[in-house]
Amino acid sequence: MSRPNFYRAELTERIDFSQDLGLFKFRPEGPFTFRPGQYATIGIEDGDKLIQRPYSIVSSPYEPFLEFFVELVPEGALTPKIWELKVGDSVLIRNRIVGAFTRDEKSGATRHLAAATVTGIAPFLSMVRSQRIDLRRDGGKAHEFLIVQGASRSWEFGVYKDELLEIARDGWLTYIPPSAAPGKTLPGRARPAALKTCSENMPICMSSIISQQ
Repeated sequence: MSRPNFYRAELTERIDFSQDLGLFKFRPEGPFTFRPGQYATIGIEDGDKLIQRPYSIVSSPYEPFLEFFVELVPEGALTPKIWELKVGDSVLIRNRIVGAFTRDEKSGATRHLAAATVTGIAPFLSMVRSQRIDLRRDGGKAHEFLIVQGASRSWEFGVYKDELLEIARDGWLTYIPPSAAPGKTLPGRARPAALKTCSENMPICMSSIISQQ
């Protein structure tokens, strides 16, 4: 059934990190634009009813797919249906992507503190992926990010911990996962000492980016 204001989107890749955490990549049938940090509405038809929920986007606007980091809610209305999907299956995605949780461009701040737990890392991934692409294409001055991510179990980082540590080698991202014990130096600028530095310079370090969850 076609629905106004929605694109059908094919699931092109799925990675299960655990029984209740997964990466889902969709390729919508129509064009889409968004700003890093915004969210898309995913819908799945249940008879004549459309069950829909918003999800922050992991992917950059430059990438030809929409990527989501999703947690299964066993009693939820939508995620159990998402967990039934196989590569090649499709969902509906609203063709207008929205949300105000984006990088602060008005204050002039260029240093940003971000804190998240588990799937809350999604909008920050979109931001740093986009900046990395921008810098490689056009150069220019990088915004600096300090990202602190919390999780109770190692698999809750999915593949994203390694991705952020790799991006941190570029020099403008400091990434601190819980495994970054005091005194232990991680690749790039992912050093626990940055927390102290940031707390001492909070007015400069903090912008509108605070927390997703």
